Amino acid sequence: MPHRALLRYLYPFSTRMLILAALIAVHSAATVVPALIGQQLIDNGVLHRDTTVVATLGALMVVVGVAQAALSVVERRYATRLAGDIVLQLRIDLFAHLQRQSIGFLAAARTGAIVSRVQGDVTGVQNMIASSFPAAVGSVVLLLTGGVAVVTMEWRLTLGALVLAPALYVLTSRFTTAMRQVSQDQLTAQANLDSMVAERLGPGGAEVMRHYSHPKRDLPEFRQRVSRIRDLTVRASVLSSALGASITLAMSLVTATIYVIAGQLAISGALSVGTMVALVALLTRLYSPLVALPALRGELTEGLVSFDRVREVMDFVPAIVDVPDPRELPRQSGTSLQVAFRGVHFTYPPNGGMVLPSLGGDEQRFRGGAPQRVLTGMDFTAEPGATIGIVGLSGAGKSTLARLLTRSWEADSGQVLVGGVDVRRLRLDDLRSVIGVVSQDTFLFNDTIRVNLQLARPEATTEELVEACRAAQIWPAIDKLPAGLDTVVGDRGLRLSGGERQRLALARLLLKNPPIAVLDEATSHSDPITERGIMETMGPFLRDRTCIIIAHRLSTIRDADTILVMKGGRVVERGGHETLMGIGGWYARLHQAQQRTAQRL
Repeated sequence: MPHRALLRYLYPFSTRMLILAALIAVHSAATVVPALIGQQLIDNGVLHRDTTVVATLGALMVVVGVAQAALSVVERRYATRLAGDIVLQLRIDLFAHLQRQSIGFLAAARTGAIVSRVQGDVTGVQNMIASSFPAAVGSVVLLLTGGVAVVTMEWRLTLGALVLAPALYVLTSRFTTAMRQVSQDQLTAQANLDSMVAERLGPGGAEVMRHYSHPKRDLPEFRQRVSRIRDLTVRASVLSSALGASITLAMSLVTATIYVIAGQLAISGALSVGTMVALVALLTRLYSPLVALPALRGELTEGLVSFDRVREVMDFVPAIVDVPDPRELPRQSGTSLQVAFRGVHFTYPPNGGMVLPSLGGDEQRFRGGAPQRVLTGMDFTAEPGATIGIVGLSGAGKSTLARLLTRSWEADSGQVLVGGVDVRRLRLDDLRSVIGVVSQDTFLFNDTIRVNLQLARPEATTEELVEACRAAQIWPAIDKLPAGLDTVVGDRGLRLSGGERQRLALARLLLKNPPIAVLDEATSHSDPITERGIMETMGPFLRDRTCIIIAHRLSTIRDADTILVMKGGRVVERGGHETLMGIGGWYARLHQAQQRTAQRL
């Protein structure tokens, strides 16, 4: 049950919640006091022409009013701060949990849907705690205290005045149910719009649309999604207005009924004028919580639904986690570690098993699709300090090796070993701390060059940053920029060229200085001359650690200690450059094809 989960989550805040409830109760109960004082002021002051009583009770009314105003401010500030603290913790927990999810989860989920959970749904929880909860508690307390007061004054009139209450409650409940459904539809529609905006207006998506389509082709779908939100907003407004009109009509009928009956009783002498005025004031006020409670119930339900959507994500167990008793990485002499694959098989699972359907989008779209076998019996060893070159056609499974090594994905069977220990037995943080990866598709955050570099080593000095950039042959380009290292690179680093982004990633690798380096097409965006210079400059760095170089250009891995040629997820050839050329197999044919291409250029 979502409310039980919410109560468990709120338990650390229980003391503060009780203090808030007490403040609300005192403030709500105090709203009854002015009517009671007014009763005495009229009966014992005005009707008896006693100016002292009138002045005293009038002053008391002012004091009560000031106290009510102060309580209102204190209550509102306390509720807002408490809700803010709860939601702060909820957002932190949700963000941390999402960071622990596997790459498969994040790849299959829509970015807009994730943002909607972190932003929209969490805000729904905040509104529930800051507004709906105080209003609900206040309404209940006002009903209890005000009800006792009016029943004590004249119970028969109270029963007569409350005849319309059940009908009004049913009417309000029906409106609230309809409004709650509209609210759910609005959340879904907004998540769909957010996903489209995030994809189409992100640099990558916008560029693809310009290259392969036309932005105006998206306008009909965008119009449809925005129109859906507009229609739901209009429907919500109409329902709210209809509910307000119904409440106004009912309140008018109730007020007229009270005045007529109480007036008759006052004329006959069965009721004092002061009591009549107090009854009218209190009974009219009691209708407000009666009307508000169904709507508040709907708001609380919406808040619970929002929390349930957050919990749905937080209850989704990450596919890749630390084992209960992880092992330590062995301490070896030097700076490198052995890497080994032992009979590794791997198949990419379908999206349906990797992510929640509500985050993935159309559930039917994520159910289908056969598993994609990528690696079959992968077996090789990279000794400490050795360089392994891996080549093969696209789709051979080369990049998957890096993902399995860092446990971004989990091998179906076999073992991936680092320092002789199965990576599944190591802490994820420990494992990833000893591996540095530079991929073909370099991602940079929309921040400064300095910040992107210091991700690898936050304490790195400017001199160390410059030294790493020189080694990666990116410093001349940075030095020409007006702000140098403090230049903002734009979303995904698209203010830099592909080659500059890759060289910046290489500099980041140098700063991390890991025992194991994986270069996955790390120089694919550089021209052959620049690539040769980068590899020569990084030579001493690579010789001091275990290095796996994945490349299409055979010149990149020509000097590797061992070259693996992959085809269909298997190693079909292995050996040094000269050995593989002598075999005259796949490697030799690839080499000859690249030479012919180079000669034509």
